[in-house]
Amino acid sequence: MKKKPLSLNPRSYLVRTTVWTVLWTAAVLFYEVLLHLVVFGRFTASFLYAVGFSLSFGAFLALILSFFPRKVNFYITIGILSLMLLFYGSQMVYNFVFGSLYSVSLVQEGGAAITSFWRETLMTMWEHLLQLLILFVPIILLVVFRKFFFKWLAPVRAFWKITLGSVAVFVFFVTLLCLPIGGTGFFSTHYFYHSNETTTDQAAERFGLLTAMRLELTASAGVSDNQNNNDDYYIPPEDNQENPGSPDVEPPKYNVLNLDFDALSKLTDNQLIQELNKYCDSLSGTKQNEYTGMLKDYNLIYICAESFSTAAIVPELMPTLYKLSTQGFIFKNYYNTFPNVTTDGEYTMCLGLYPDVSRNKQNASFKASVENYLPYALGNIFTQQKGIKTYGYHNYTGSYYSRRQTHKNMGYAMKFMNDGMKFTSNWPSSDYEMMQQSVGDYIGQEQFHAYYMTFSGHYQYNPETNLIAKRNWDLVQDLPYSTQAKAYLSCHIELEKALAYLMEQLEKAGVADKTAIVLAGDHFPYGLKDKQYAELTGVKVDDFNKYKSSLLFWVGGMEESIEVDAYCCNADILPTVLNLWGFEYDSRMLAGTDILSDGTHIAILRDYSFYTDKVWFNASKNKIQYLVDESTLPAGYVENMIKLVKTKYKISVDILNSDYYKFIYDNLPTQAQ
Repeated sequence: MKKKPLSLNPRSYLVRTTVWTVLWTAAVLFYEVLLHLVVFGRFTASFLYAVGFSLSFGAFLALILSFFPRKVNFYITIGILSLMLLFYGSQMVYNFVFGSLYSVSLVQEGGAAITSFWRETLMTMWEHLLQLLILFVPIILLVVFRKFFFKWLAPVRAFWKITLGSVAVFVFFVTLLCLPIGGTGFFSTHYFYHSNETTTDQAAERFGLLTAMRLELTASAGVSDNQNNNDDYYIPPEDNQENPGSPDVEPPKYNVLNLDFDALSKLTDNQLIQELNKYCDSLSGTKQNEYTGMLKDYNLIYICAESFSTAAIVPELMPTLYKLSTQGFIFKNYYNTFPNVTTDGEYTMCLGLYPDVSRNKQNASFKASVENYLPYALGNIFTQQKGIKTYGYHNYTGSYYSRRQTHKNMGYAMKFMNDGMKFTSNWPSSDYEMMQQSVGDYIGQEQFHAYYMTFSGHYQYNPETNLIAKRNWDLVQDLPYSTQAKAYLSCHIELEKALAYLMEQLEKAGVADKTAIVLAGDHFPYGLKDKQYAELTGVKVDDFNKYKSSLLFWVGGMEESIEVDAYCCNADILPTVLNLWGFEYDSRMLAGTDILSDGTHIAILRDYSFYTDKVWFNASKNKIQYLVDESTLPAGYVENMIKLVKTKYKISVDILNSDYYKFIYDNLPTQAQ
């Protein structure tokens, strides 16, 4: 008797099960492919992992829906596709605005950022309307061809449910087992999957957005395998060791406190603190140098400038910014660590620590630090070691990024929009008006320190919607740049006006020659596309030069500027200031390094990429560019630099999570105080 041919109609459980799996996999891959085209603009071989995880997820969705009757199944399908549309759509809009994807832990902050400038968000959506409309294709197809799809939606028997579940599990583990192909070292595909240090963008590009979010959710819930995060701290070899046997050589002095870390470790059962004690004890710290205490009697104006970069310095339009950038300390290889997210850039500049960029964080690091003791924040250290009142200003609301709490904890008497200051525009508001309402608070003190977080340079760079861009538009409208590039300059003219006013008031008060102004951007100006940014810098943007920026370190009364070649970034600003002002601090407890010191200098980016005078390393692409002959480098140089970068992030997170400074200073011996 002949066997009946395999049925290919919807009544066949095999066909129905297969069609469900294929359709759901196609839907997931549709959104993943669209996201890759929009966000990354490329596909690499690792996208095959995204295909594997999408197939597993498609089979899993088919399993869930196999329990429901046709009509219910149809509406659940519409609901799931709608949720996927919103999820992928929100990630695309966030990327259009900020230049990256949002992580699980930054949903609240990212949502606040979007809703705070909803007009700009709507305009951004309008500018990318076609790409966003494509998101509706799966739902439209389902509705238009409802009768065709409807016949496949009936439930299947238990055997086929088990089959669907088995397919989902099998494909998932096969994909997982393939991860070690190509190696398991730092920044391999295996590393990016298992390490909590992976950014959302890095994971989404390789494994798909759904998998990236799954990994972040499991990590935040404490169930991540976290295979790559148990590395010990890396202790770099000591540089420039002195000869202890030579009586003619005066032993060097270090910026460290007199601490017995072994004794301190016996005072606690906290393993994290004990590990930090052991790490700090193994370091010598940075040496004091010819610049130590050079500015101890100087006033300090410390400015974190919204979206500031080298592109904002046009001598004809910004003579004050140009003056500040060409006088004092000139840092020729300064890089901005962050592509976006002001709170991370501000945190690093203010505390000399890197933020927690891991998958398992619950809050932005600045917000998480509110209950911690922060002895090296400039507001606190100026007050505690010099006995002066310190002031802070921000021309937006104090609730945004919890600045009312975070900046008070850094020791500043703060003023915000509608909380000590009034402005003629709300988003963005004027840096110039902020300066006018603040200088009088402190300029009469014998010595003063003031901190500013500016706002005028904020995205979106459009004179039709950005009131600050519109305010200065007549000064830039005839320049040979795109509208967005001109609007960026127009916004920073407001910062120029603020600094010109500040300089004028310092001169009038007779304190300009005893004042230093330190200014750096919080992040790359993500509101500009690479081509628009290149218009202003005159250099084509690539992975390495994109984050090269300007650190302004103007010192009044300095007769001759000092050029510094050392590679450096946001975290290095604070320890440089602490050394110049001669504060007592322990350099071993900071991730940043005094830029003017000897030893190893490195510019570090948020994704663990780094630059030194010997090597540029792109972590996301696992790509090395040598600046010197590779054969002249010490054995394992790149690997050791990678370990050093990971250690700087790790100690930063551990210091934050353990409130390490409080433990140390609560148990500080008398001779170290």
